[in-house]
Amino acid sequence: MMYSKPLAYFITFTTRGSWLHGDARGSVTKNGQFVAPNEHWVRKETQTLNDPPLLLSPEQRSAVDRALRELCLKRHWSLHEVNVRSNHVHIVVTADETKPEKVMGDLKAKATRMLRKMKTISETQKPWTEHGSTRYLFTQEEFENACHYVRDCQ
Repeated sequence: MMYSKPLAYFITFTTRGSWLHGDARGSVTKNGQFVAPNEHWVRKETQTLNDPPLLLSPEQRSAVDRALRELCLKRHWSLHEVNVRSNHVHIVVTADETKPEKVMGDLKAKATRMLRKMKTISETQKPWTEHGSTRYLFTQEEFENACHYVRDCQ
């Protein structure tokens, strides 16, 4: 059964260059289409990178986690789970009246400002991929599964 208002959003975004389209792990386009592994596409995307792929250090991961929590608190968004990995971020959040794409954009911007403040990336470096995944969680089961995945399956 679908509800008109989601319980939360399950948002995922990756660090720039660490998970390219055509990657052997699979990937998704901006339009949500699955991309099968494709070495040619990976080589093509690698050639367009201005900076080396970004892998977050433990210090950077901790700072990004802190930045995401601060923004959720400031915006009065309910943060249910967050997991900052070396090459991606998962977050389950309820942000009433705010679309998930805006939530993701604001989270990425806050995390970028934190990394720049730490001087661990340059002022021009773009640390995140252009988009990411924004899933609506309408049922309690979807919500619990997403929280479990973020908390226990990384």
